[in-house]
Amino acid sequence: MSQEIANASPQFDSAISPELVAELVKALAPEFNRAIKDAIELVASVQMAPTMTKQEFARINNLSPSLLEKWIANGVVLLAPTPTSTVTRAKKDKQTGEVIGQTVMTKHGNPLINLEAWREKNRQHAIKCRYIKP
Repeated sequence: MSQEIANASPQFDSAISPELVAELVKALAPEFNRAIKDAIELVASVQMAPTMTKQEFARINNLSPSLLEKWIANGVVLLAPTPTSTVTRAKKDKQTGEVIGQTVMTKHGNPLINLEAWREKNRQHAIKCRYIKP
């Protein structure tokens, strides 16, 4: 038996016609364009944003929320300053409706990751990296 016959693979005619491929491309092109456009917009917004929520940062950088919290606690990732507001709550007596006392609380905004500090830290790390030649 010759080597050619032993390794021969059967020849199959393509079951998909060029017309079918053209129709599939025509049908799927708008969805591909929308998906690519959404991905580009997300990347552009991430690259230009000065801050980001913890959930978005963890999702984009493929981190678990617990690891992100450890990084924040250790100073690897910095939180951006968020606006605070003062909330006053009056405690009333249920029977008389008279105000017994007031409690003043400070309400902090949603904690955001400081992306400008994150980018600068990564840039400084890259500058000091001995494997990158200037």
